Amino acid sequence: MRVAAIGDRSFTALWRLVGAEAFEANSDEEVRGILERVLRSGEYSALIIPERLLDRVNEVRSELHLEEQIEPVVVFVPEPGLGKRAEDLRRRISLAMGVEVHV
Repeated sequence: MRVAAIGDRSFTALWRLVGAEAFEANSDEEVRGILERVLRSGEYSALIIPERLLDRVNEVRSELHLEEQIEPVVVFVPEPGLGKRAEDLRRRISLAMGVEVHV
């Protein structure tokens, strides 16, 4: 099981310490390129990504037609004041249930 962390230097340094492969990305173009390469490789079972990149990850997965793909599991690390992860989860549950869920 290979785990990768994608983000800026401080984010990836932390995950490198616990054994994840680190991919440093400091711009949208770098994030996009790394995501495409990692998702297409099929070599990783989990990706650890800061919450601020949630929209970018969903965009790339959609463009690669990987929305329904189970692996790799994408773990978004929460960041103070964002709440994107909770909104994305609410939206996905609503789609799965076929009704709008309000929290």
